Amino acid sequence: MRITSVFKHSAQAIAEGSLVALLIVGLIAGTALAGKPTGGAGTSAMRVDDGVFAGTTTAYRGTSTAVWVHAKCYQGGTIVFEQWRMYVDATATLSLGPTPSWSSGAANCTAEEGYYSRNMRWRSIGSTVFNVAAS
Repeated sequence: MRITSVFKHSAQAIAEGSLVALLIVGLIAGTALAGKPTGGAGTSAMRVDDGVFAGTTTAYRGTSTAVWVHAKCYQGGTIVFEQWRMYVDATATLSLGPTPSWSSGAANCTAEEGYYSRNMRWRSIGSTVFNVAAS
Protein backbone atom coordinates (compact mmCIF):
# COMPACT_ATOMS: atom_id res chain seq x y z
CA MET A 1 0.00 0.00 0.00
CA ARG A 2 2.83 2.41 0.91
CA ILE A 3 4.65 1.69 -2.40
CA THR A 4 1.54 2.55 -4.40
CA SER A 5 1.22 5.85 -2.48
CA VAL A 6 4.89 6.71 -3.13
CA PHE A 7 4.52 5.96 -6.87
CA LYS A 8 1.31 7.99 -7.07
CA HIS A 9 2.90 10.94 -5.27
CA SER A 10 6.05 10.73 -7.42
CA ALA A 11 4.01 10.65 -10.65
CA GLN A 12 2.01 13.69 -9.53
CA ALA A 13 5.18 15.58 -8.60
CA ILE A 14 6.77 14.78 -11.99
CA ALA A 15 3.60 15.84 -13.82
CA GLU A 16 3.43 19.11 -11.85
CA GLY A 17 7.12 19.84 -12.46
CA SER A 18 6.69 19.15 -16.18
CA LEU A 19 3.72 21.49 -16.35
CA VAL A 20 5.63 24.27 -14.58
CA ALA A 21 8.63 23.77 -16.91
CA LEU A 22 6.33 23.85 -19.96
CA LEU A 23 4.70 27.09 -18.76
CA ILE A 24 8.08 28.72 -18.17
CA VAL A 25 9.37 27.72 -21.63
CA GLY A 26 6.12 28.98 -23.16
CA LEU A 27 6.42 32.33 -21.40
CA ILE A 28 10.03 32.77 -22.45
CA ALA A 29 9.37 31.79 -26.06
CA GLY A 30 6.21 33.90 -26.21
CA THR A 31 8.02 36.94 -24.89
CA ALA A 32 10.87 36.50 -27.36
CA LEU A 33 8.56 36.06 -30.34
CA ALA A 34 6.03 38.74 -29.38
CA GLY A 35 8.46 41.66 -29.34
CA LYS A 36 7.43 44.86 -31.02
CA PRO A 37 8.42 45.35 -34.64
CA THR A 38 11.65 47.16 -35.32
CA GLY A 39 11.36 50.75 -36.41
CA GLY A 40 12.89 52.67 -39.23
CA ALA A 41 12.06 55.47 -41.59
CA GLY A 42 8.89 55.01 -43.53
CA THR A 43 7.49 51.84 -41.94
CA SER A 44 4.05 53.43 -41.89
CA ALA A 45 2.14 56.29 -43.39
CA MET A 46 2.61 58.36 -40.23
CA ARG A 47 4.47 61.62 -40.52
CA VAL A 48 6.14 63.92 -38.01
CA ASP A 49 7.23 67.36 -39.13
CA ASP A 50 10.78 68.46 -38.37
CA GLY A 51 10.95 70.95 -35.51
CA VAL A 52 13.06 73.44 -33.59
CA PHE A 53 14.43 72.94 -30.06
CA ALA A 54 12.04 74.26 -27.36
CA GLY A 55 9.21 74.39 -29.91
CA THR A 56 6.53 71.92 -30.91
CA THR A 57 5.88 69.66 -33.86
CA THR A 58 2.92 67.68 -35.11
CA ALA A 59 2.60 63.94 -35.63
CA TYR A 60 0.02 62.88 -38.22
CA ARG A 61 -1.62 59.48 -37.81
CA GLY A 62 -0.80 56.97 -40.53
CA THR A 63 -3.34 54.28 -39.64
CA SER A 64 -6.84 54.37 -38.27
CA THR A 65 -5.99 51.96 -35.42
CA ALA A 66 -3.09 53.95 -33.95
CA VAL A 67 -4.00 55.73 -30.74
CA TRP A 68 -0.62 56.81 -29.33
CA VAL A 69 2.63 58.40 -30.50
CA HIS A 70 5.89 57.53 -28.72
CA ALA A 71 8.72 59.93 -29.58
CA LYS A 72 12.40 59.74 -28.60
CA CYS A 73 15.21 62.17 -29.43
CA TYR A 74 18.94 61.52 -29.32
CA GLN A 75 22.11 63.62 -29.26
CA GLY A 76 25.28 61.71 -30.06
CA GLY A 77 23.50 58.39 -29.52
CA THR A 78 22.27 59.33 -26.02
CA ILE A 79 18.55 59.63 -25.40
CA VAL A 80 17.71 63.15 -24.25
CA PHE A 81 13.94 63.24 -24.69
CA GLU A 82 11.01 60.84 -24.59
CA GLN A 83 7.31 61.62 -24.81
CA TRP A 84 3.98 59.79 -25.17
CA ARG A 85 0.99 61.56 -26.70
CA MET A 86 -2.51 60.46 -27.70
CA TYR A 87 -3.80 61.30 -31.14
CA VAL A 88 -6.65 63.83 -31.18
CA ASP A 89 -8.40 64.12 -34.54
CA ALA A 90 -5.55 62.20 -36.23
CA THR A 91 -2.80 64.52 -34.92
CA ALA A 92 -0.66 64.75 -31.80
CA THR A 93 1.42 67.73 -30.68
CA LEU A 94 4.92 66.95 -29.40
CA SER A 95 6.92 69.43 -27.35
CA LEU A 96 10.63 69.42 -28.20
CA GLY A 97 12.54 70.14 -25.00
CA PRO A 98 14.08 71.35 -22.93
CA THR A 99 14.60 68.44 -20.54
CA PRO A 100 17.21 67.88 -17.83
CA SER A 101 19.24 65.93 -20.42
CA TRP A 102 18.58 68.28 -23.33
CA SER A 103 19.31 71.92 -22.61
CA SER A 104 20.06 73.00 -26.19
CA GLY A 105 21.06 71.90 -29.65
CA ALA A 106 19.86 69.76 -32.50
CA ALA A 107 18.67 66.17 -32.12
CA ASN A 108 17.73 63.17 -34.25
CA CYS A 109 14.37 61.68 -33.34
CA THR A 110 12.16 58.67 -33.95
CA ALA A 111 8.42 58.36 -33.50
CA GLU A 112 6.34 55.21 -33.29
CA GLU A 113 2.59 55.03 -33.59
CA GLY A 114 0.65 52.27 -31.97
CA TYR A 115 -1.63 51.15 -29.20
CA TYR A 116 -1.71 49.11 -26.00
CA SER A 117 -3.03 45.56 -26.31
CA ARG A 118 -5.44 43.98 -23.84
CA ASN A 119 -2.53 42.74 -21.74
CA MET A 120 -1.13 46.31 -21.66
CA ARG A 121 1.78 45.63 -24.01
CA TRP A 122 2.83 48.32 -26.46
CA ARG A 123 2.12 47.33 -30.06
CA SER A 124 3.94 49.40 -32.64
CA ILE A 125 2.18 49.80 -35.97
CA GLY A 126 4.92 51.81 -37.64
CA SER A 127 7.58 54.44 -37.19
CA THR A 128 9.29 57.37 -38.81
CA VAL A 129 12.24 59.66 -38.18
CA PHE A 130 12.34 63.45 -37.84
CA ASN A 131 14.91 66.07 -36.92
CA VAL A 132 15.03 68.89 -34.42
CA ALA A 133 17.18 71.91 -35.27
CA ALA A 134 18.94 74.04 -32.68
CA SER A 135 16.99 77.21 -31.91
